[in-house]
Amino acid sequence: MKYDKVIRDLARTQHQVVARRQLTAAGVDYRAINNRIRSGYLEPVTDRVLRLNGAPASSAQNLMITLLHVGPDTYLSHTTAAAWWGISGFRIEPIHVAMERVYRVRNVGLPVVVHHSTVIPEWCRKLHIGVPVVSPGLAIYQLAAILGPDRVAKAMDNAWSLRLMDGRVVDDLILRLGQHGRDGTVLMRKLRKARPDPWIPPASNLESRFDQIAGANGFSFRRQVDVGGEDWSGRVDFLADDCPLIVEILSERYHTSLTDREADAERRKRQTELGFVVVEVWDHEIFHTPWLIIERIRKARESLLIGSTRLDRHD
Repeated sequence: MKYDKVIRDLARTQHQVVARRQLTAAGVDYRAINNRIRSGYLEPVTDRVLRLNGAPASSAQNLMITLLHVGPDTYLSHTTAAAWWGISGFRIEPIHVAMERVYRVRNVGLPVVVHHSTVIPEWCRKLHIGVPVVSPGLAIYQLAAILGPDRVAKAMDNAWSLRLMDGRVVDDLILRLGQHGRDGTVLMRKLRKARPDPWIPPASNLESRFDQIAGANGFSFRRQVDVGGEDWSGRVDFLADDCPLIVEILSERYHTSLTDREADAERRKRQTELGFVVVEVWDHEIFHTPWLIIERIRKARESLLIGSTRLDRHD
């Protein structure tokens, strides 16, 4: 009976699965383990991992089976870690795991990629929904070593907007890991430089996509800025760094009803009275005709430049 309690207590913390090595370490001998397999109390899911009979299957349980089978002190990593934290654009499988030491891995029956990391810092070892996983920041750092800059930038922005990480976390990672020449450091430094404090991550994929389009054409904007000072006119999607130019991102879903159009018109009127030029960008334009957006921004900047020149001459 004492063995049953040891097994239950351990399985309860691991989505109803245990590793043979864990039971042995807890004092459950080989004979007692086999007796419980024969009686149906435990069922083998791999040659290293056992499940309590009747326990319902789940995604978390499948991940725990993989981690326990691979070896001790193993954590979800890379794309799998990003997906488990809820960072968009990534899938759980193939399951990526990381461990510090080299450990012989037999076939687990699931698609698994094992990374033998130089170091997994203690402060980057987390437990999320009961599953060991590297921190969101370290997952992004790992992705920076294997993926292109655009995809890593999107992942960082999404993790930032989900409040899974921020500039302080990125700085800390670069400081602690970058000095060892870790893969991905150059890209992490570049992405951090592009996100100086105070920086607000994109609230949507539309904002992120516009940011990329504007940056690729040499335009620099601040995101989610309060405008108007004492005559506050609200928060705008984008404000140019060097002139009173506002860009508002509109979606057909939220800006096509009569009341929406009236509210938008009133908002534009207030912004214009405060001296801003407003360029409106629709969601379908961002994905299908970005060159039209750039042309409107250029014309708006030209009108501001001409107006500024006239004022200078008048003075």
